[in-house]
Amino acid sequence: MSGALAERSGVLFVGSHARTARVMVFDLDGRPLDDSLAFRDEDRGRSSVSGLAVDADRRLWIADGEGRCLRTFSVFGQQVAQVPGGQADARGSLGRPSGVAVRGTDDELVVAVASAGRRRHAVQLLSPATGRSLSLRPLGDPEGRFEDVVGVELVEDEVWVLEAGRSRLQVFRGGDFHYAVPLPELGDARPSAFALAPGGRPVVAWEGERGAVLALDREGAIEGCLAAFGEDEGSVAYPTGLVCVPGEDDRHTRVVLLDRDGRRVQVFNLEGTCYGAFARGEAGSA
Repeated sequence: MSGALAERSGVLFVGSHARTARVMVFDLDGRPLDDSLAFRDEDRGRSSVSGLAVDADRRLWIADGEGRCLRTFSVFGQQVAQVPGGQADARGSLGRPSGVAVRGTDDELVVAVASAGRRRHAVQLLSPATGRSLSLRPLGDPEGRFEDVVGVELVEDEVWVLEAGRSRLQVFRGGDFHYAVPLPELGDARPSAFALAPGGRPVVAWEGERGAVLALDREGAIEGCLAAFGEDEGSVAYPTGLVCVPGEDDRHTRVVLLDRDGRRVQVFNLEGTCYGAFARGEAGSA
């Protein structure tokens, strides 16, 4: 099992999958809400929530890596669009989607889709209104390749991309490469998820026996450790999703972590205080 997270207006969307993919909905205190959905690709017999985003109209955008497509669901849980991944490493071909982010509304809506593997066209910006797409150039090199992208974020005019294969973040501005952020080395642990805190500060989760969740500055220096490896509440094990919910300061900014391979949700602040945890599908205090 694995999964991903998204948040919109105080509502938390928790995606997980084995063979059937599911999205469950909670408030930020862990109380389950009525909305939920489940789906499985008919041809492949399985689907996944490899990436998850929610737009201003509460439409769900799901990177279905197992189903090899991008799916869109309405606020009522009905699938309203599906973009096949394709096999080619080319602009317009999404490969095996591994992450998704959205920005804007209506004709200004932009959807960023990341795909796994070693690909030149692993990160693309889609415009649903026009049907156009833009493929980002890794490190600004038109012949370069991304190495196993596992997450993407959109903030104003910036696109942030997490490469697990190179343990770094790449930052793009206005569609062009801006700079790269090397991540701290944590033994053989591998970065698996990230989110952006206020000020564009990355919070990154690593999986592995030396895994952790670290708050970094924009240059990659460690500002704090939110959680070290472990199974107990307040620790992290096999993380797959992160979201940041901005507050008035670091103490009141919430960092929501999906770990235990999609089975547990924990809530921290940027100072490393853990407010609580709940199992996926169960109410709890957070």
